This record gives sequence, structure tokens and C-alpha cells, in this order.
Amino acid sequence: MKKFENLPQDADTQILLSFETKIGETDCVFQSWIFDSIQGNSLIFHAEELEHLNDEKLKSWINAESEIVQNKSSMNVSRHSDRHNFVFVNFDFEVLR
Repeated sequence: MKKFENLPQDADTQILLSFETKIGETDCVFQSWIFDSIQGNSLIFHAEELEHLNDEKLKSWINAESEIVQNKSSMNVSRHSDRHNFVFVNFDFEVLR
């Protein structure tokens, strides 16, 4: 999908795995990454497809539609409409030794 070809990338983040998938009927990208000795995962969506969901409803929707998130209490949502048109839902963080 060319839909996600312009994903923002942080130079200090090492992407371990990245693939396009769906949560329910909504397209997204799953990424597993390492940043500052923390390994985590992200689901990345186009912001306009999620305008109707606030952060809490978005997290609940993901958990209802998928079992991808293992540690549901660690989920956070990042929206930076001033910098890009994507919503990042980050989860399953692990500190690496």
C-alpha cells in the first residue's frame, strides 16, 4: 500500500519489523522497534480514519478487534497533526539490558 509510504521515522529508532495489516476493517502498519534501550510495538493509522475516536475509545477498539496487544495497561496514543497525518498507538514496552 502506498498509503503508508511517508511514515515519519526517528533516526534514533531501530525498526525490527514492519508490515501492513488491518485492525477490523481499518488499514494500519505494525512495527516492532528499539529506542533508547526500550523495545516496543506500534500500530500506525491514518489520522483521518480515526477522527471519530478519542484516545480511550481508540485503545478500547483495538483491544476489541485484535489480540495483538499483550500488556493493555501500557498502551499510549501519539497524535502530532502539526507534524504528520498519522496516529501511533504504542504498546508492549520492554526495557532491554
